[in-house]
Amino acid sequence: MNHRQRSLRFCPQCGTQLPEGNPHFCIECGHLLREINRPEAVAQSSGRGQATVRLPNARVEQSVIGGTIKLPSSGAIPPGMWVLDEPPGPQTVVAIYAPLRAVVGGWSGLSGHGWRRGDRYALPGSRMAYTFTAERVWFPASGCGGDIRLHITIAAIAESAEGRSRLGFRYREGDDPPMQVVYAEWRNQDGEPVQHPIPEIQIMAPPRIPRVSDLREVIRRMRVDEARRWLAGSATQGTYRLLGGDVQQRTPAGRGLVLVEVEETARQGWLQRLFVLTPTHYRARIEQPLTVEFAQWQHQVSQMKQEAASLGLDIETDAVVEWWLDRYNYDGVIFTNARQRYQYDQVVVVFRRSQLVQVGR
Repeated sequence: MNHRQRSLRFCPQCGTQLPEGNPHFCIECGHLLREINRPEAVAQSSGRGQATVRLPNARVEQSVIGGTIKLPSSGAIPPGMWVLDEPPGPQTVVAIYAPLRAVVGGWSGLSGHGWRRGDRYALPGSRMAYTFTAERVWFPASGCGGDIRLHITIAAIAESAEGRSRLGFRYREGDDPPMQVVYAEWRNQDGEPVQHPIPEIQIMAPPRIPRVSDLREVIRRMRVDEARRWLAGSATQGTYRLLGGDVQQRTPAGRGLVLVEVEETARQGWLQRLFVLTPTHYRARIEQPLTVEFAQWQHQVSQMKQEAASLGLDIETDAVVEWWLDRYNYDGVIFTNARQRYQYDQVVVVFRRSQLVQVGR
């Protein structure tokens, strides 16, 4: 598996493959890359204004969305990474993750998926407020921290018009008030309360791996001969069409674009091109795909969740899948025997528009 630090693989302006390392500009079109290659710049370019920190369990900047401290700390300790004999004290900052799913412009939480709907109360202007709570557990590394665990309850609030109910909430980055810790208690392995000072608690959104709508990219158009050169080194050499268009979709592999391979057709005459609508064809560049039979995908996801949970990312969301694929440097997923889901034997999922080019005729 490749554990290199993530950087841009293709120029977001023209789609040209970039050299190894951290280039400052694209040698093909001259587009400046210095700002784009910084993870925090990716967050800012998507309109997200809240503070981010880099924690040791993910390769991307992670967003602070609330807690008992006002300022983020790069020294926050996620679950599973405390290696001292004594548990953390009041001067330590620990990090926990809210069970959220990445959506365009933020995250969403849903009752029954890590959240429980609680009290509701009236607000001025004929509006209602609903409270949602989630239970989180912070734990030290195995055999460390006195083998005690910090049980934490966090809360979020969603508003609605009077007479309308809410089953969940949406957290818009930089707009909504932060989530809050409403209860914290140390317990031993038997679940009994333990008297020990409570550390500072920092609530984090799940690691958000930059994908389709997080990036200001477009699908370029190329001639067939250009596309052939552009595909050099790609594991996918076929011709494809998009299922659902170039709009970000929620796929089994997380957010992405879905493609199926099509057979090359003979060049159309001008009369056919004028009166016959044909699907747009694309080429897809994937350097390191994960290829898996669709029937085995849930088993693969179970392994992803186990690995994520050992690092504190015990969240029942697509974020686990996206985190794991990024952790091992996969830039696409190829599902085989996928007819039970897509009515096609093979389906390709890419994570960025810059991985596709439209093939001109």
